[in-house]
Amino acid sequence: MLTAALAIAHRWKGRLFSSVIDQGSFSAVNFLLTIIYASSLRLDDFGSYVLVWTVSLFIEGIAVSLIVDSMPAIASRYGRHGRRRIDASALWLVLLFGGVTSLLLLVTLPVVEVIAPGLVVPLACLALVNPLQRLHLFLRRLCYIRDRQGVTATASIAYGATCLLGAVGLVLSGTLSVPAAILLWGVGAAVASSVILLNGVARFRAVGVASTVWLGRRLWQSGRWLVGAAIIFWFINWGVFPLIAAFGGLEAAGVVRALQNLFTPIVQFNAALNLTILPRLADKVAMQGLSVARSFAFYGTLAFTGIVAIYSAIILLNSGTILAIYRKPEILQATRLLWPLAIAMMLEAARQGAAMALLTLTRTRIAFFSRMIGGLVFLGSVFLLTQALGFEGVLWANVAAQFVGAILIIAAAVAIRDTSDENRPEAERASVLVRVLNK
Repeated sequence: MLTAALAIAHRWKGRLFSSVIDQGSFSAVNFLLTIIYASSLRLDDFGSYVLVWTVSLFIEGIAVSLIVDSMPAIASRYGRHGRRRIDASALWLVLLFGGVTSLLLLVTLPVVEVIAPGLVVPLACLALVNPLQRLHLFLRRLCYIRDRQGVTATASIAYGATCLLGAVGLVLSGTLSVPAAILLWGVGAAVASSVILLNGVARFRAVGVASTVWLGRRLWQSGRWLVGAAIIFWFINWGVFPLIAAFGGLEAAGVVRALQNLFTPIVQFNAALNLTILPRLADKVAMQGLSVARSFAFYGTLAFTGIVAIYSAIILLNSGTILAIYRKPEILQATRLLWPLAIAMMLEAARQGAAMALLTLTRTRIAFFSRMIGGLVFLGSVFLLTQALGFEGVLWANVAAQFVGAILIIAAAVAIRDTSDENRPEAERASVLVRVLNK
């Protein structure tokens, strides 16, 4: 038993190391870019940048729920030949999604020009780079599904170098602006995607319409509830920035984003664990059943929450020193806002292990309902708290919503029970794809 455990540890050491490099690179890039832009742009311009960033996260959340998060559970059920077809079909679906969402962005621009004319050009730039962002996001996750974490680590380093060198170049040349910063996202995504494609993780190839339609339906069946949950998640977490801008102005939104940036490293570290563990967990649950999912829900919740709690304590105890990196007194004077941000981060981490366990069983409806109830709590709390606390009330409303959502998702994982779908033979489910691919 000890020999087997050591063999597993050795096999996972490389994967986890590459995952940490991947997420660490992204974390460092996001962290450093936020510092560069927050310290180099005017606070209101930085606030505009933050609002466009939240729109990008909204699109990303839908893509992750509909395509990226649903892929491991679907792909784990089929052989190597079937997986290649699934990968190729998914690439075309990702590009279709990117094109449609960019078109929707362009359609909204006349309305934006009336409400916030300063955001028209930045949003047009986002529409341009959005398909590249969606492709990069999918290829990163595919590397994890295919055990090619080393490739995505290399791609992330390339992405980070491109974005950071580009940002420094913009600052030194005096050409830094919100549109330029957004276009830089697309350049970085194109470079990183090229690295992954050149390493053969996936490639564009002709696939049958039947295969693509089949995969689209399976992704929708698995992810449709997650899409609703993602929209509500965005509203509770990232939608706070438009609300903060509404109650406190663009400068307040910029200040809060600068503070939230301090938690980016630990969020990305937990994401690295999630990306590494989820495909393997899906395989084990498919083979060994519900007991694995229940056990992971418990221990995963403890692990993810504990990691964020320790990190948050370090930030809170050293906030004055750390915030000096922004060189703006408005940010230094807002240390009290770190408390609701830290608590919300811990509550979001608390639901992560349980959510992963439920996802491996494709039980995603509870994710939607937990977010929906949390969203209702958020709305009610915003209405009450902003009257007394101003824009700070939005942050504490987020804490209330996170608390309710975490309790619901953890309770659902603890109460996992068998269903007829888990008793359905895997061969029967796999035969559906085989019949489609043979057409």
